[in-house]
Amino acid sequence: MAVGKTQALHGDIAALRAQAEEFRANGALLRSGNQAAVRVLGDLLGTWFGTAANAAAESMGRAEQQVRKLSDAHTDAADAASAGADGIEGYQRVARAAILQAEAEDFTVAEDGAVTAPSALLYVAGDADPGQAVTAQHALDEKARQYETTIKQNLAGMAAEDAEAAAAISSAFANLSEEDMNPEGPPSDHNVEDRSGDPLYPNGEPSLSDIDQGDFGDCWLLAALGSTAMTDPQKIKDLITDNGDGTYTVHFADGDVTVSDDALLDQGNDQAKWVAIVETAYAEHEGGSYDEIEGGDANEAYEDLFGANTGSFDPDTTSDLFFGDNKSPDDSYNDMREALDDGRPVTASVRDRIGIDGGHALIVTNVYERDGVQYVELMNPWASNSDDIINGVEAAGGEAHSDGRIVMNMDDFSEEFYKVRYVEDWD
Repeated sequence: MAVGKTQALHGDIAALRAQAEEFRANGALLRSGNQAAVRVLGDLLGTWFGTAANAAAESMGRAEQQVRKLSDAHTDAADAASAGADGIEGYQRVARAAILQAEAEDFTVAEDGAVTAPSALLYVAGDADPGQAVTAQHALDEKARQYETTIKQNLAGMAAEDAEAAAAISSAFANLSEEDMNPEGPPSDHNVEDRSGDPLYPNGEPSLSDIDQGDFGDCWLLAALGSTAMTDPQKIKDLITDNGDGTYTVHFADGDVTVSDDALLDQGNDQAKWVAIVETAYAEHEGGSYDEIEGGDANEAYEDLFGANTGSFDPDTTSDLFFGDNKSPDDSYNDMREALDDGRPVTASVRDRIGIDGGHALIVTNVYERDGVQYVELMNPWASNSDDIINGVEAAGGEAHSDGRIVMNMDDFSEEFYKVRYVEDWD
């Protein structure tokens, strides 16, 4: 921090105070999330889940110590930032007062805090003895020296406080090991690959074509990522920070996870690097195992990654005694149309239909009306459709292409797909 007259007069310490607030908020999130997990385990101990809860509680005991250590580090960093801001503000107050006073008396204050006295001739009568002018100038120069000493001392104090705050913030995290920051280590229960030579965004920015699911069961996550890349690619850019050293930080709604690009999930296909980064980070976020992200639904990803508010419905009028979230095909079409027009992502899930075994999530890419018939366009996260899918879609009244595209009219779509999931709003 180069501290000078401008910083003393107009210096902004809001950044340090904002940093302190962020550290405190992160520490609170760590504590509250862990406490919630402990409460759930406590509730289970007395039930028939007791044995499993005991095992989980033992594991949580170890995790709790790590969470507490991380939380304490954030608290220490917050204290350091606050103290630095307070110290800078104190020195700034004195320096500012001296600068303003000096300038009010016609002294000139340079950016580095040097003070030059005005000419004594401005104050000595024209018929005054020359000796009086010299004496008056000496007095003014001495006063300039006093102002300069005060100003420079306090400018130096501001710089020292800033450096001390930065060092203290770093120190708060210095004793945390890689295991502390990432207790489980990188996931190792699936093949990984070195992607360090690949561009983050092969198409220049996140795009739907970056999604190419292999044999790993995270279609729900890829459908959420692909639909977001299609409707609002900036959300993906904001999600991932390139740290410039081969590591990337993924900003989940409840905290950050950093992964290295030399050990990313290998789907055995042409998945874009940014997608593999999010997959790997998500596995670490969920506990350090890729098993944790095999199976899920797109709304989990929208919420965990972006903090979005989400909605879902069954696009069919068949009565549903358990969930009651059925909508008519017309209402379903309108809701999907509204979301896509608003730049909000939409996915649709199918189970044991249209040639797909088990559950699978697809990306809704468009809805439109032609000749009075409403249609839905979808993209398979596999980036392809097998012959079974092509035949299955055709048997259901739609058309499917080998590149992963599927088109169905709204009535057929409602019959085959059991759930539509979407972002209601991002905040």
